[in-house]
Amino acid sequence: MTMPILEKIRGFMFTPSLAFRKVKDEDAGESIKYLMILAVFYAIMSALMTAIEIFTHPFLTGLPAIGASPVEPFLFISWVIVILVITLIMAVFFGLWLHVWVYLLGGRKGVWQTEKSVFYNLTPTLLLGWIPVIGPLVGGVWSVIIGVIGVKELHGMPDTRAALAVVLSIVIASVLVVLILGALLLAVVSSLVVTV
Repeated sequence: MTMPILEKIRGFMFTPSLAFRKVKDEDAGESIKYLMILAVFYAIMSALMTAIEIFTHPFLTGLPAIGASPVEPFLFISWVIVILVITLIMAVFFGLWLHVWVYLLGGRKGVWQTEKSVFYNLTPTLLLGWIPVIGPLVGGVWSVIIGVIGVKELHGMPDTRAALAVVLSIVIASVLVVLILGALLLAVVSSLVVTV
């Protein structure tokens, strides 16, 4: 029996251990549907916040209008689609990345349980992450905590190993992103210096 979406949201936000136990044997379609609904909400709200920022930005409000408004409907829909696609791709790839660490630390329940953990632990990020400044911070930290609980419950791992898997996956991914961006920046600066 599937839980209603609002009951799942409430469960993952406030009683994640119990919520993860309830979805442990859930089929993939239900987990994917849940992620899609929250990701669509997040994409719409993020695009809306971007549009509001453009309308209220002090440098952009004084510009002459090109059309009826600085944010055309097609552009808004494009933002929603791009944010949605990036969110879904990042969720899947992070689940695969996290599974490497879960597996190395003893989690043997399969990659789908790790993906399910990620899909559900993104609940606070997708509900709050679009709110400027505080949303990404609060939602992100809350998601990490729920992620540890999810790995623990769905893989039957001890708390410390579950926490270590989640922390290692985040820290090492962050370091790799910084190194790649640093290398790209260095390449751009080098090419500018050579051409000058």
